[in-house]
Amino acid sequence: MLSRKRKRKNQTFMNTIIKLALAATLAIFAQNVQAQDDPISIERKLQNAKDQIEYLKGKRQLLIDGEKQGLKNRVYFINSELENGRITEEEAEQQKKAAAEKAALNIENETAIIDNQIALVERNGKINNNVGTQVLLGFGHQDGDGKQVFGLTVDNGKVGSVTYDKRTYSEFVLAFGLNNAITDVGELGDDFSIGRSRFFELGVAWKTRILDNSGALQFKYGLSLQINKLFAKDNQTLVESAEVSNFQEFPSELRKSQLRFSNLVVPVHIEFGGWKKEEEDDKVRYRIAGKFRMGIGGYAGVRLGTQQKLKFREDGERIKTKEKQDFGGDNFVYGLSSYIRLSNDLSLYGKYDLSSVLDTQDLGEVNNVSLGIRWDW
Repeated sequence: MLSRKRKRKNQTFMNTIIKLALAATLAIFAQNVQAQDDPISIERKLQNAKDQIEYLKGKRQLLIDGEKQGLKNRVYFINSELENGRITEEEAEQQKKAAAEKAALNIENETAIIDNQIALVERNGKINNNVGTQVLLGFGHQDGDGKQVFGLTVDNGKVGSVTYDKRTYSEFVLAFGLNNAITDVGELGDDFSIGRSRFFELGVAWKTRILDNSGALQFKYGLSLQINKLFAKDNQTLVESAEVSNFQEFPSELRKSQLRFSNLVVPVHIEFGGWKKEEEDDKVRYRIAGKFRMGIGGYAGVRLGTQQKLKFREDGERIKTKEKQDFGGDNFVYGLSSYIRLSNDLSLYGKYDLSSVLDTQDLGEVNNVSLGIRWDW
């Protein structure tokens, strides 16, 4: 009875959160539509034109500052190459002169464009529709300013400095493979089928370069849905009575005896391995594609649910049953995981639950273990 009340309370809470998120999203879209379609008085239009001009002036200054900072970074890089003996003094002076000329031309061209925009606003009083709050919905693509968009992003129109070397990237994660368990009384494969027991994981991850001038170390973190399946052997099914779980032989021949555990976890890894430094104009990149990489870490989260699915025949009829129970496992999920890159996006992946998925009378604590393939792209 208590469990049902708790489930009902959790469901109500989740429904409230979903409704609030939807309401906030609709409010943002409604605000944008209203700002574009409502009639605008002359005074308000003039005020918006003034705001537009101030924005463009600020953007102009930021572009100038960005080019100057880019030139400083370029000169610093050239000086380091000179100190390390990779180039001569004459080559260093030539590269500095070329960088300064390029920055000056960039400033001249970019400010000319913005000055023309300011002149248009002053003359016509029109508002540039590209300025203002924008709601962007994307899955890893880049928007017009070169910013990576993932999920729902609200952009208030502010312009920042140019970033030449991105430190953080977003990735999709997909993993699947073989699954099994280690118990207090048995070894791997003793109680659950190795071939039929499998796992699946889907999530998103972010990878941040730790060192300023090296791609050797990356900090990887994200959010994943894990589904682990165990198929019981020897026609066994899990039965809970008097708050005690126990495996018993099923009276009919079972075609399937499957336990499914669904978890929502936060994986965290330290990734290390080979990398390559690449220079293009005033941009420096730390490439890791095609290099040997390895990640070591773990995960922690919550169990979303446990389900037992049975398939059998009774009086010549095929019967399927589904039962949701706790079966004595830990609701707080945590474990260790690691991966070794096999190609650009493909890795060999393994994980082990330190928390118990089951706590039965006959097997004791049951800990899940998985080995499979993982894609990060």
